[in-house]
Amino acid sequence: MGTAREILLGLLEMFRAAMPEAEFREALSAKEAFRPGGRVCVMGAVSKESEQGGEWSGKLAFTVYVPRGRGSADDVLDKMAELAKAGEPLFAGVERGAAALDKASGAVAAGCVFTFLRAGSAGGKKVRYPVKINGERCTAAGWKVSEKESGEGIRAIGESEPFYYKESRRFTVEVQGLDFESPEELEGFTLRLGSQRVMYTGCRWKSLSAEGSGVLTAGRRIEIEGE
Repeated sequence: MGTAREILLGLLEMFRAAMPEAEFREALSAKEAFRPGGRVCVMGAVSKESEQGGEWSGKLAFTVYVPRGRGSADDVLDKMAELAKAGEPLFAGVERGAAALDKASGAVAAGCVFTFLRAGSAGGKKVRYPVKINGERCTAAGWKVSEKESGEGIRAIGESEPFYYKESRRFTVEVQGLDFESPEELEGFTLRLGSQRVMYTGCRWKSLSAEGSGVLTAGRRIEIEGE
């Protein structure tokens, strides 16, 4: 099992081979920024890595910079997620942020976080992860979160690329093995995943199986303070 940085370096190499028209590089410090140029540039770094008991998890943060007239950041992120899912067995999901204008470079910037997970075991049983639904504790076998902007960009007269994006986002959560009683009766509920200091609100099921696996959408994601 590779470390988060080893996974990062492997993905960057994979992305370079599959998308030679873009530049992929590791961000060696938090202060490193995109320098204006003619190519799409993607910078990646390890944002979190932890191991406790038999469980390991890691998060890689990527920022895509697209100069005006050079394409769509969403297309680049879609391809990156597709490659990571197919080529990295520990890949668990991706969370996206809204695109916005990078004032320093004039490029459109969009960020995302790739999550990687290796589940351990406890007494021969599969590991369960804590979940809170409407404040009530339960567990799940795992989950995947994706975020997508649903608003439209505002364009200047004569420009093809937006200079500003409305902050209208939609969150989709795929959950596996939820042990909550009668989840199908819930509507407009809140959801908290593991120890994350965020809560999803206005949740509604899109699909749900008898085994407790399903897909839901959330209208908002709010920060939890004071913990």
